Amino acid sequence: KRKGLRDPKMRVSLSRLSAAIQVPDHLKLVSQQLTLPMASGRCMIIGQPSFKYPIAVIPPPPEVAPLLAAIRSCDVRPFRIISYVEESGRAFNCSFFNDEAHMRGWIEWLSDNALTAGSQFHECVRSAMPEDEPLPTAETLLFGRGTDVLTDTRFGEYQVGMSISFSRQVPLGPDEYAEMCEVAASREFELRIARCMEERNVDYFGRLAMLEDPRAAAERGSPPALITALRYGSIDDARRGTAVVRERMGVELGRWFGGGHTSLLGTATQVLEL
Repeated sequence: KRKGLRDPKMRVSLSRLSAAIQVPDHLKLVSQQLTLPMASGRCMIIGQPSFKYPIAVIPPPPEVAPLLAAIRSCDVRPFRIISYVEESGRAFNCSFFNDEAHMRGWIEWLSDNALTAGSQFHECVRSAMPEDEPLPTAETLLFGRGTDVLTDTRFGEYQVGMSISFSRQVPLGPDEYAEMCEVAASREFELRIARCMEERNVDYFGRLAMLEDPRAAAERGSPPALITALRYGSIDDARRGTAVVRERMGVELGRWFGGGHTSLLGTATQVLEL
């Protein structure tokens, strides 16, 4: 059984939280291998659940091996791809980039070399897709993309088998956007989330919150969307934790977003460093 935050051997002080603030025990004491905050300028994209099985794995399935080999030599490749499987069994990837130029270049490379019919690695992707579904395009491939880090409170050693709750929410207007940026990135907001998780006995390992590509937001004529990734110990924790956030933070979420959001739950199956 995976050792959680309540195992004393897995705990050390979390220095980023002030001792003057009343902090839940599970945020004071965490795994010895702390995850540093995501560096400024780095970007993240989350794919739609499209594949029959994870494809960014070692060893790769034979039918997608040529694509993975090409990715390893691609100049605009992500530096990390995490493979997830949602409860339906569909697989998707979350990819991280050193900067926005690499992210944009990667999406273009994938579209030109794998998603376009007749392209060099088109059949690799086609073989990993359900036969009765069309291949995604550069426009339909992504669940969301983040280009600006709002806050990163993730901690502890990342383990295969952990689950992530991704969400994408668009603020109602500029005033709601400004308030959301201030409050959602605050220490007090994170502590409220942590206390709720502790009360419900949810294994919670912090969250990454990013703002969506401002160019895409400008095209929509609205503020940038908020992309969040909350890390949990299991898919059950992710389901219960998501419900807790909706229940306890519902007033703020309703004021900022009007209740509209899209979400995606996945369990990590492999972390591929590139």
